[in-house]
Parts: sequence; structure tokens; C-alpha cells
Amino acid sequence: MKFFLVRHGETEWNKLGRFQGHEDIDLNERGLSQAKDTAQAAAAWGHAAIYTSPLIRTRRVADEMVKLAPVPVVEKPGLKELDLGDLEGVTGEEMRQGWSEIYEAWRAGPEKVSMPNGESLGQLRERAWQTILDIEQKHNGDESLVVISHNFAIRSIIGELLGVPLENFHRMSLNLASVCTFDSDDRGRRLTSYNSTDHLSPENR
Repeated sequence: MKFFLVRHGETEWNKLGRFQGHEDIDLNERGLSQAKDTAQAAAAWGHAAIYTSPLIRTRRVADEMVKLAPVPVVEKPGLKELDLGDLEGVTGEEMRQGWSEIYEAWRAGPEKVSMPNGESLGQLRERAWQTILDIEQKHNGDESLVVISHNFAIRSIIGELLGVPLENFHRMSLNLASVCTFDSDDRGRRLTSYNSTDHLSPENR
């Protein structure tokens, strides 16, 4: 079984540097162009289904994909981004000014932080990884599958796959509209690519 993990493209909040969790922000013009580039590449993947976060910025990517390669699309709430609670829409500078203790803790030990009125990285990793396990159970070993999700959610999935402790979460970065792949079979799960943007046109990288 092969998984293609796709991060959505740019939104206005991404462009402005605003933290974006469960807030339902649409793709901007560049983000939609990135989604079209990703759909062009995905047309050759031969996937049997698309699983997506229900947020509109990921659904837009799925919509573009099925225009070129029609397959079932299933929304999975477990693939949503980290619930940022009170920090939705906040910039890094605003977090430093208004939530200085949380900011310092997040930089020093992200595994220990729960977002105010939101959730922790541990909760995110648990629900996102369980979603991957649930998807695996629904398909046979020869199929390829697309999973469309978000920055922290995909990094959490990859971290669980590789056994990376949550305290090392900041050592990974993930570009907008990037693709990661891993294989899953009776020998286990193996990461085969990370943070690829080769499918994007130069102006969309």
C-alpha cells in the first residue's frame, strides 16, 4: 500500500503569517494554482481513493484531483489541523506579546504545551495516526491512497511513523502544497519521500 500525504496550498492566513488550525480558511489564488499543479501530478498516481480533512482548504485540493482522476473522496475529521483555540488567527509576534509563557514553552518543549482552549501535539498525533490506521484497514495492500491534510497533522503522522519524539517536532518543516510518501506492507511502514515540491510550477514553489 502506498500513501501520498498532501499538504494544502496557500491561504491568505498563510500569506499573512497567521496561525491556522480549525478555522475554515479557503485557498487564495496562489493556493488554488498549487492545487491544480498537485492534481496534474496526482493524475498519474493511480490512487483508489482520497481521504481529506473536512476543512475547505483541503477539500479544494481534493476537488481539483477528482476533476482529472475521479475516485471516491472521504472526509476524515481526524486529519484536521491542530486545534489552536485562542491562538487562531494570531501572528507569531502577537503570540510573543500576548501569550509569552505559551510561546516560550512552545519553543522549548512543544510536547508539553496544550493550546489555550485547544489541543496538544500529543492529541493531534494520536487522532491523526489513528486515522491512518483506520484507512489502512479499509484497503488491500496493492492500492495507492491520497491523504490531504495540514502542516502539523502531516508532520505528526510522519513523526509517529519514524518514531520521532514530540520534543523534536520543530526539527521538521513542511512546505505548502508538498507531498510526502510512505509504503505500508507486511514488512512495516517506510518513508519513501518527504516534503517534495517537484510537481509544482516554479512560481508556486
